[in-house]
Amino acid sequence: MKAVVRSHRAFLGSTRAFCLLVLAFARAAAAPCRQTETAPSPASLQAAATVSDEQIPHQDKLHASNEATTMPRMIIDMTPGDVQLVTPPSRDSGKLSRWLLLRTASMSTRYNYIENSLGSVTSNQDQYQAVFKAGIRLDPRARYTIEMGLFSGRRFSSGWNGSGWGTGELRTNLSLKQLYWSATPITGLEFQVGGLHFNQGVNTEITGYDYDGYLTGERIRLQRPKNFFFDEISVSYAYVSEEDPPSVLKRFHRLQQSNYHQFLVAKRIGERILISVDYTVEAGSETLRQAIRAQFREARIIDVFHFENYQTARPGSGYGFAAYGEKKLLTTLSLGGGYTQHDRRGLYSDRFAPGKRIFANLQFELTPDFSISTSVTHAVRNPQKNNPRTRVDVALNYDLLRTLRKTKLF
Repeated sequence: MKAVVRSHRAFLGSTRAFCLLVLAFARAAAAPCRQTETAPSPASLQAAATVSDEQIPHQDKLHASNEATTMPRMIIDMTPGDVQLVTPPSRDSGKLSRWLLLRTASMSTRYNYIENSLGSVTSNQDQYQAVFKAGIRLDPRARYTIEMGLFSGRRFSSGWNGSGWGTGELRTNLSLKQLYWSATPITGLEFQVGGLHFNQGVNTEITGYDYDGYLTGERIRLQRPKNFFFDEISVSYAYVSEEDPPSVLKRFHRLQQSNYHQFLVAKRIGERILISVDYTVEAGSETLRQAIRAQFREARIIDVFHFENYQTARPGSGYGFAAYGEKKLLTTLSLGGGYTQHDRRGLYSDRFAPGKRIFANLQFELTPDFSISTSVTHAVRNPQKNNPRTRVDVALNYDLLRTLRKTKLF
């Protein structure tokens, strides 16, 4: 009984600390906003007017991915298939757009190096990634669609295949990880059923769920802030297991089961702050997650600060968090760094593990079609010696979608 009381006290204490952090950022960001706020230019208003829901990535309307939104997307938000931080929306419709919405088509190759705390190199190889996402229109306005996602990788936390160069074997896995029916009967209300992605709000894969992961079930998303205060209210009932195969065709029987329940709310505070809170029950484990993102246009060190954390109430109390800042050094170059610690294993990104780590990210746009992504992670405290201590990833990404759109088909 005492353990339960201590667990809930820690649960409430960390939640209270997060609320105080939100208030502090709200005050800090509001003051300069009032001093420097200017009227939007006609060009920006026109750009905002031309961006439709169809042009925003289907699973990520909360985060910015185009110039019209005021809250910039960060490197840690980039999911498999993303090549650039800012993706200009397509203004033209292709010949097949009446039936097919090609959302993502990308190819990447990367060098992956991992060394554990015993000094053993567990990975020193080249890998490649292929991602294709599309939606089939069931009506002219795309309110009803069938969404599909074809990904490389052969595990829950893996979206890359070995090319055969280096320590890894050649892999040719390509799986239909996502296949679900999406219905938007009215603007801002969406129903999803099938093989889904995770909806993490402002949280990322650092303390949430790996972007390569998948679940099978149902979700309701409500995005009508003028009517319901929150920018997003989401409820998910599904089944998740890292032992399940990547192919959704082998997971459809999980629609009859449920071990994952998530309740999420997200809210924008002005133009500079974005927060989300979610309560998740996964296979009997209760976890509360909160995240906040604040933009500081006047700061010289960073442009955006991000903080996310989790508290586990059952089984056993636990806590973990990540703090991260990012700066746009040039129009084509962004650099970020942070610190994270986890108290237990989980289905978060395989880039991290239990312990304390520092990490850095770099995103460089070579051309509108190509980019370079670099990430470095180093453990400052590694409880298990066979866990990764140092990891380096350097990737070259190609936006195949831009080339395909030149054919006027998409």
